[in-house]
Amino acid sequence: MISFGFLRDYLRKTIFSSMGRQVFIYLGFFLLVTFIISSNFMGTQVDLKPGQISPRNIRSPRTAIITDEARTKELQEKAAQQVRKVYREDREAQAKAEQDVNDFLAQVNQIRQNEGLTRTEKINQLQVLVSGIIDTYSLEGYQASELATYLTDASEDDMASVKEGTLITLNHLMSQPITEEALPTITGQVKERAKMLSYLPQARSVVEVMTVKALRPNLIYDAAATEDAIEEAVKQVLPVQRTIQQGQMIIREGDPVTQEHIDILKQLGVQRSASLGVTLGGVAMFVGIVFMLSIAYLRLYHRDILKQGRLMMLLGLVFVLIVAIAKGIMVLQIGDRPEINALVGYLIPVSAGSMLVAILINPQVAYLFTIVAAVFVGMLSQGTPVPFVANAFVSGAVGVLWVSRLNQTGDLARSGLYIAGVNILTILAMSMLYTGMTGTMLLTGIFFGILNGFLSAILTIGLLPYLETVFSVTSMVKLLELSNPNQELLRRLLVEAPGTYHHSIMVGNLAESAAERIGAHPLLVRVGAYYHDIGKLKRPYFFVENQVGSDNPHEKIAPSLSALIITSHIKDGVELAREKRLPPKIIEFIEQHHGDSLVRYFYCRALEEDREGNVNQETFRYEGPKPQSKEVALVMLADSVEAAVRSLQDPTPGRIEGMVRRIIKERLNDGQLEECDLTFRDLNIIAESFSKVLTGIYHSRIEYPETLAQEIEGRKGEDESSGN
Repeated sequence: MISFGFLRDYLRKTIFSSMGRQVFIYLGFFLLVTFIISSNFMGTQVDLKPGQISPRNIRSPRTAIITDEARTKELQEKAAQQVRKVYREDREAQAKAEQDVNDFLAQVNQIRQNEGLTRTEKINQLQVLVSGIIDTYSLEGYQASELATYLTDASEDDMASVKEGTLITLNHLMSQPITEEALPTITGQVKERAKMLSYLPQARSVVEVMTVKALRPNLIYDAAATEDAIEEAVKQVLPVQRTIQQGQMIIREGDPVTQEHIDILKQLGVQRSASLGVTLGGVAMFVGIVFMLSIAYLRLYHRDILKQGRLMMLLGLVFVLIVAIAKGIMVLQIGDRPEINALVGYLIPVSAGSMLVAILINPQVAYLFTIVAAVFVGMLSQGTPVPFVANAFVSGAVGVLWVSRLNQTGDLARSGLYIAGVNILTILAMSMLYTGMTGTMLLTGIFFGILNGFLSAILTIGLLPYLETVFSVTSMVKLLELSNPNQELLRRLLVEAPGTYHHSIMVGNLAESAAERIGAHPLLVRVGAYYHDIGKLKRPYFFVENQVGSDNPHEKIAPSLSALIITSHIKDGVELAREKRLPPKIIEFIEQHHGDSLVRYFYCRALEEDREGNVNQETFRYEGPKPQSKEVALVMLADSVEAAVRSLQDPTPGRIEGMVRRIIKERLNDGQLEECDLTFRDLNIIAESFSKVLTGIYHSRIEYPETLAQEIEGRKGEDESSGN
């Protein structure tokens, strides 16, 4: 019982932990993608057997050149049969044949010269010897007893003549090529050749028998060389090929399936070559490899994204959505023309997913998304996959490139035009390289490509606000909307706190000028600067920039109360921002743009008023936190610098730069920049950028001489009186 409770608690902790949830989310996306890709193989492949009745009409999913395997095999067998056997010469055959003659005669002489045998016994033994040869070689027309009697009674000269005649006949016959197959034919020539000898019939018969016994092939069959020759002949046979057009009927419903049908379906990839389990395993393995490589890439180059579960969930959701849309488009049937239906892959809006990832997450991650999505589009396509993969990749890459430079919301709508344009070029290139489309098909493909561009833009614009809201992501589009001066909070600043509004615009311009140079997000910096002081809307007249032509209320209250009012604009701003549902990234600017810095003016006033030194410095500090990012730190520095330079009496370039660097140094020494990732090099670049911009704003005016000024005033009067 204890062990089960422990296991239950362990599983509960594992499942509901942050890492456990992330693993389950990844597993869910993995299973969804595997199911979608596998359905493509399960739905289009068949498992037919010869003799089976076709359950449905089966058409070719693509134009392909296939091999007629049956006819090709027939031609290969014919070529193999026509190959002659390869033989090699047996150089010892002649010597062995002559040795065979000598051995036979040696046996005969041994019997003839055996004095222990009677004539009859000699004849009998020689008869047995000769009979063995006649029986072995199935010789006809020979009497073993007659030949044995002749061999017994023949003289030495007769035996020498028999030997000489046998060798002459043997040498003549073996001077021609003799194979194992040709040996019977050569044996049949022995009688004709022996007739040329002027011997007695018995002597000639002995010569014939001895020659037949000694004859042997002088060419030996070379099996290995023959096999090589057959293989070479088979290789020379060109495959019998024919073209199957896309949409061409392979087998009709109700027709019996033949081996030829199965061969064609295998080459087209329609006949299932493996079991369903193997297919599912292969798809799961490939999807797993792609997922692991993608996670490895994020771990190496975008670890911050990998650590954020909501961003990973967003990435997975967009990917599954695009794959699901691709699957849905691939099963579309437009009319009864299969060749047109085969082009629907050009409709798959991969660029919509690419743009969403680029806007909501990161452009570099969006390029990875595009590559992976294009690969899966190829797996889902029924025809030649390369054109669809190429179109998906190119359109997605163009979408990422376009939205990476987004400056206004209207750019999203224009992205459809650019994607449509590049789709047209890609489809034309692919038609020349692969599909060979002409006429109606080419126009249809181009139409699909144009439709793809507009569909991608519509999907991006339609899904973007929902994904931003659900996943709490601040995109460039949202930032562009917030930068619009017609936004409620910015309008209120302009009307209720015009000095703060002008100051915020100046801070935004200053910070944005340095942002791109140090690798910060320029648009985020600008929008963050616009909203960083919205807390001043609660009591605008307590801030000096809004006190034009009015008394300063701080002169009538204690420094500590003034400091409390000043520092409260942070909390007031955060509350107002949350009330108006500003994104968390913008709220960070409001919270952190002063860090925990000291409200020095009122602190010094408090010290002057309290000579006993009972002033607590913490009372005059902001609550923080300190800036956590480059963007917020930039706004902090720009905020301080703009206010300080505005107070200069004679803002020469040297004084401006000196003030800028002094303010930055003070913030650095006060520890306000220790929690962000600004470097000393960044601070130097920021100082240069701020100085350049502020010098351009506060440059000294040329003082005109009095006479020149009067002359100018006079001309103005004349112009006004003349109505110009």
